[in-house]
Amino acid sequence: MLVNLPQQSKDLLQANRLSVSRSDTPASRTAADMTIEQTINKHAKTSGGIVRFNRSLPAFYRWCVTRHNRAQYVSATYQMANIQSKKCETHKESSLSKRKLSEKADKKIMDTFSAFLNLFNTERKHLACISSGQKVPEDIADDLKVEDVGKKVLQRVCGYFISL
Repeated sequence: MLVNLPQQSKDLLQANRLSVSRSDTPASRTAADMTIEQTINKHAKTSGGIVRFNRSLPAFYRWCVTRHNRAQYVSATYQMANIQSKKCETHKESSLSKRKLSEKADKKIMDTFSAFLNLFNTERKHLACISSGQKVPEDIADDLKVEDVGKKVLQRVCGYFISL
């Protein structure tokens, strides 16, 4: 497929708009170069990782030069054996267990909001904390009326200076 890429998608390639998908999962496309790098890195892994052999400089250089070949061999073997990547038609988040967890979390959130006070209930004579329902102390309630207090003070001051 990558051999025929320049002919098939020349305009996309020139516009740098090329992405690929390694699975059938919807909306799981990534840039082609990133996918190639991930594939090479995945198939070029060694037991113990890179730390195990990078203490020997010649071994590290040999690994750098040959790791893409190892990935090609793995890919060719998969093709010969007709092994494809795991088919996944949906995102993991839409599995039954994940949906149940999400619904449970949603219910907790809705229950929390249902427990809050209705701010639009006009029968209340005093201010109350939304989450706890407790009456707000008078000194705090008075602080919340600062705009009304400010208007009264402004009227008094203006009235005083106008009368002079």
